[in-house]
Amino acid sequence: MGLTCFLLAGHAAAQSRPEPEWTTAIQTGMADTFQLTLGGMFGEGPAWQNRLTTGIVNGFRAGDSLSIYAWDTFDTSDYSHNWQGGIGYRAPVWKRGNHLLVLGSGYQYWRFPSVKTGTNDRLIPGNLLFQTRISRIPVTVTSDSWTLLSSPLPTGSLLHTQVWLPYRLVNRPGLKIDFKHGPAHTYSWNFYGTNGNRIFRYQTMLCITTKGVTIEGGYRKQWGLQPGIQPNNFWQFSVTRAFATPIHPRDEREH
Repeated sequence: MGLTCFLLAGHAAAQSRPEPEWTTAIQTGMADTFQLTLGGMFGEGPAWQNRLTTGIVNGFRAGDSLSIYAWDTFDTSDYSHNWQGGIGYRAPVWKRGNHLLVLGSGYQYWRFPSVKTGTNDRLIPGNLLFQTRISRIPVTVTSDSWTLLSSPLPTGSLLHTQVWLPYRLVNRPGLKIDFKHGPAHTYSWNFYGTNGNRIFRYQTMLCITTKGVTIEGGYRKQWGLQPGIQPNNFWQFSVTRAFATPIHPRDEREH
């Protein structure tokens, strides 16, 4: 499944809250194929994938985000569409020194005709992001869960955990280049009728950011942890354009 990572940083316990902003991110790109975090791949690919996310940051407290999104994957070989959408809220709940914890949840709808007999799902997601430093090395841990409220397939829960070790390669005004890598793991409790340890992956990503545009290219290796889950190699590439508009713009006469 496509995933857009929003880095929530900073804390304003002893500072004034930043001005609320309306943010929108438009993303398009290509991927090897459509792949679930459970491990299965669907379609011959390549897959054209698009995502639109819009919402408010710093709306209720510093560093929070209330957003809606829509995501679509189109297989260029068999012309099949699979899509999802939803609403979510995330907020930093604890910060001490170099340690930051962000939690979130929301509501999602998935429509995946290519998966088994087809899905028509309603889910509750859970999000955890933890950032810290080990010596001088920054570490980010994300844990995303999904619980099926209704589905034509067996209902259950799924947990996908990733660890990222980022490195800033270039840090210039108007240009930032980052490389990150790390492991990922999926565990299932009867989600679509699957159980136990599903897959282990090792992921790499190169990210170039300049003037509101982010270009990402990634490659990962997957190992199946159960019979029938095939090891595979997966690539992806995307371009994201982000916009931010103050909700309460200050009167220029105040400056």
